[in-house]
Amino acid sequence: MTQSQDHASRLAEAKRIATQELHKQGTPDYDPRAHERAVEAQRKAEEALREHEG
Repeated sequence: MTQSQDHASRLAEAKRIATQELHKQGTPDYDPRAHERAVEAQRKAEEALREHEG
């Protein structure tokens, strides 16, 4: 796996987790801090991918 593919894979996983947390909104399982962490991880993954792509 190339570094670019690794960054893209991390971004896809971060988006998946953020979406899962978003869909929990309005349920007893929703944790706003977990959602915030997931969104922050997604942002960092996007930033890493952009930096790598140049």
